[in-house]
Amino acid sequence: MKNIISILLILIIPVGVYLIMSANSKMSGAMARDNNKPSLLIFTSSMCLDCKKIKSVIKEVEGDYTGKINFIQINALEKNRKVQENIKKYHVVLVPTLIFLDNNGNQTNKIEGFIPKEELIGELEEAING
Repeated sequence: MKNIISILLILIIPVGVYLIMSANSKMSGAMARDNNKPSLLIFTSSMCLDCKKIKSVIKEVEGDYTGKINFIQINALEKNRKVQENIKKYHVVLVPTLIFLDNNGNQTNKIEGFIPKEELIGELEEAING
């Protein structure tokens, strides 16, 4: 009986860890979003200096827009199928790239490269107010 329990635990634990990890990966890849509000897809890379700067700016303003807009960080280097499909869908050729989506998931704006905080705030306000 103990052998059966040990074997089950050896099989169940890795499968459980795999399922949890793949669910987290699918969440970022699926661009999980609240359909009742606009979204900002933020395509970045960990090796990009402008990406680090834009992440810092987004972190500063994100709290002011909680509940108003979805902020979705996407690692453009991730080999996840869904992430790669969205890179093609939105024609992301460099990072950082910001893709603004309306409530229906339609692209309304695309910004490539770093933008200052004031410009980002203006773009967020436009995305929210249509």
